[in-house]
Amino acid sequence: MGRMQRLSVDIPQEVNEIVEEAVASGEFASASEMVSAALAEWKTSRLIHGYTVEELRVLVAEADEDEELIDGDVAFERIRERFEKELRERG
Repeated sequence: MGRMQRLSVDIPQEVNEIVEEAVASGEFASASEMVSAALAEWKTSRLIHGYTVEELRVLVAEADEDEELIDGDVAFERIRERFEKELRERG
């Protein structure tokens, strides 16, 4: 992972309780380990989805301009199919 550095952040009480519970349950050895795992998962999720925040904003703006309305279930099925296809192609 590389050199470790200390970072101090303010988090809501609810999030702190989640971290403390995860450590207390033995799922993680420390708060640092739990936060590192959460950040690694976030990074992986971004890589899988392949979109930056700015790219998503552009896609949303394009969708807002599109006058064709699609039923929500149909839209989610199309998204699911596209996602599954991209995963197969990345193999």
